[in-house]
Amino acid sequence: MPLVVMCGFPCSGKSRRAAELQDHLIRSGRKVSIVGDEALGADRNSVYADSRQEREIRGSLRAEVERKLNKDDVVILDSLNYIKGYRYELFCLIKHTQTPHCLIYCLTAPEISAAWNRSREEEQRYTDEM
Repeated sequence: MPLVVMCGFPCSGKSRRAAELQDHLIRSGRKVSIVGDEALGADRNSVYADSRQEREIRGSLRAEVERKLNKDDVVILDSLNYIKGYRYELFCLIKHTQTPHCLIYCLTAPEISAAWNRSREEEQRYTDEM
């Protein structure tokens, strides 16, 4: 399954599940790459507060996925991925590459996500408005 798209609220466990999936696939002998906001060095609070910056980061993520996508390796896209049109762009990309994909939606109660956010280090937290 060459493209795995993680989706969910901020602090819903997407990165943790992506890392667990990566470990499992590596133990199974697969080559795995995680593409995400953190790898691009983006400040999550400023990026997701400004639609222009968010559009740019989505374009960068899509380009990185496109570079790494092939029929053998697994690419895990670890970002919010909440926009249906963006997920459709990814669908068209994998359709062109002729590879399968899946969407993993991390469904977490807002109270739990907020608690997980508060337990993070200060520079890794989302603001309450986000």
